[in-house]
Amino acid sequence: MHPGPRRQPSTASRTLAGSIVVATLVIGAVSGLTVMQMRSSAWDQVGQVSQSLLESVEHMVDRNIELYDLSLQGVVDGLHNPEADGIAPSLRQVVLFDRAATAKGLGAILALDAQGQAFADSAAVVPRRLRFPDADFFLVHKEREDVGLYIGTPFRTEPDGHWVIPLSRRLAYADGAFAGVVVGTIDIGYFDTLFGRLRSGDQTHIAVFRERGELLVRNPMLAHAIGKDLTAAPYFRHFLQERSGQFVAVSDTEAVEGLFHFTRIGNRPLIAAVMVPTRVIAELWRPKAMAIVAVVAFLCGGLIGLTLVLQRELERRARAEERALAANRDLARLAHTDGLTGLPNRRHFDEAFAQARAEVARSGLPLSLILLDADRFKRYNDTYGHLAGDEVLRAIARVLQRQVREPGETACRIGGEEFAVLLPGASGAEAVARAERIRQATARLQIPHIGNEGGGVTVSLGVAEALSDETDGQCFSAADAALYEAKRQGRNRVVSRSCGGDDMRVA
Repeated sequence: MHPGPRRQPSTASRTLAGSIVVATLVIGAVSGLTVMQMRSSAWDQVGQVSQSLLESVEHMVDRNIELYDLSLQGVVDGLHNPEADGIAPSLRQVVLFDRAATAKGLGAILALDAQGQAFADSAAVVPRRLRFPDADFFLVHKEREDVGLYIGTPFRTEPDGHWVIPLSRRLAYADGAFAGVVVGTIDIGYFDTLFGRLRSGDQTHIAVFRERGELLVRNPMLAHAIGKDLTAAPYFRHFLQERSGQFVAVSDTEAVEGLFHFTRIGNRPLIAAVMVPTRVIAELWRPKAMAIVAVVAFLCGGLIGLTLVLQRELERRARAEERALAANRDLARLAHTDGLTGLPNRRHFDEAFAQARAEVARSGLPLSLILLDADRFKRYNDTYGHLAGDEVLRAIARVLQRQVREPGETACRIGGEEFAVLLPGASGAEAVARAERIRQATARLQIPHIGNEGGGVTVSLGVAEALSDETDGQCFSAADAALYEAKRQGRNRVVSRSCGGDDMRVA
């Protein structure tokens, strides 16, 4: 009989096949562990070198800015010294700029008046005819008092076209009013030269960013990328999540994947980053690893390839889902936001009003509504133009944003020049007081309006406290009637009216 001999080769074949599979798995596991150890060692080595380089960059930038800031503060102190007024121009320049930094790469220091015109120049006894009324480093100090040292958006100087980084400090009168700006510049080429001396090889990239997203310095130099807003770059979000760290991402400026190490520079709104392309790291370990991988590539390559393809597909789908969710969130936010002022719109107001009424019904707490609009706004548009009118609406919106106490209270633009403020938990008297503060804050803006009483932009406000037995529409109508009464009585005032009664009170 022959069945036994026929079965024996099959059994041997299965045994041999099983042995090969086991041997392949063992060899593949050992080879994989060896390759991973080599790779990890290379990444750790690059990480240590990059971290040391990053610390040097941070110290270098922070120190240079600190030294130059001392020069700016010296000029500010000199301008505040009454003894410097009235002396000869040449002597005044010495007094003002005796502490001005003069190292290579540091530009001249200018003192600008409240209109952005240079009135003192460290490079000339007679100040050059330079004006910067629209520069960000001028406007930020004009609008705010608490900026301190401001590191501005880089720009090109005339006529040499060099990229420079402006550093500025605010000048103020004795009463705190804005008096101008002291500004100096640091040549970006100066930092580029310093970074070039620090770099370990031609493949390492060093960059410094503003928190707002602009690229300030990049070595090797990429002139077209300086000043570019990179907030939309996929890797930039990592910089804002932590003070320091590392990650792997694709560089937006060159479309090269790299290992990023980053850190904040001192307490300044700056981020330093060192990037080493991943292909450079791979060159440290891959040649030897490939010799090992070649032994098992035939057995394991297919499985690894399929795994990588599947992983990439899953990641692609996950990213697509994240983008879709983000797009839906953005659409929902835009549907409830006024595009001109950034405040919630009428749709949001209606929903918030209904929710507030429901919450008040449950809790028994009071709820007040304030309606306000700009006085004689049509005249303002006719006189100054619609663009100026838009700025007035934005200014009123900013006043409301400062006055509301989020997240409980809500300020909305409900149409045209009309705004609404919901005050859960506030009684009528409290709401009147809040409305009066809004009125006064708007008047303090001192926006000229020759077509209005008093010559400036003002608002009229109507206040109504919601009653438990009244509908949303009745409460809104009461506040609207109070607003109309404020207009009728001469504008620029607060009038309150209860939702259920006819009595009016002028604040």
